[in-house]
Amino acid sequence: MISTLVDLLGNYYASNDFTNVEAIARSIHATIPGDQVSLQFIGLAYYRTGRVKDAIRIFDNVQQKRKPAGGNAVAEVCYQQATRRSPYLGQLWYDLGTALLDLKKFELAIPAFRSSLKAHPESTRAMLAIGHTGLHVDDLVAAQDGFSRLRAQQPDNNEAYRGLGQVYRKRRDFAAARACFAWVRKLRRS
Repeated sequence: MISTLVDLLGNYYASNDFTNVEAIARSIHATIPGDQVSLQFIGLAYYRTGRVKDAIRIFDNVQQKRKPAGGNAVAEVCYQQATRRSPYLGQLWYDLGTALLDLKKFELAIPAFRSSLKAHPESTRAMLAIGHTGLHVDDLVAAQDGFSRLRAQQPDNNEAYRGLGQVYRKRRDFAAARACFAWVRKLRRS
């Protein structure tokens, strides 16, 4: 049942039918009380329909109730379904991350971008978003992860080397930073 609801949610989101996205997310939340994924999707539906104050209220609630892994087993199944490989779900998570960035909910944005990558592992936009957001909030582990994934997927990506250079500079590993910035200059010339 959860799988079907998540499929519907992804399809409605892909067609910009935010009324039905909200309805499906509410159905998931009613089925799995305390589920944080469905709450975030409700918040995204609010945000996309201009109900920003309601979205902030939902995201604040999610942020306060974040739990370590290993909590509700049914909620974990919901998360697994919501992050299974699907470009639609990847886009939904990515858009959630960008909405959270816009609302300055950085603690929730990085996990949303990571969920986007789980659903759509080839998403270079999600990789960049993890890297840039990590740099912005000084989460250098997240930043390095995002930029390293991007470099692995696109070895000639200037932005990956520039971001890694900034990460290394913040870590005071100046030799590694210089090497990354040298790659940036080399790629610019080619």
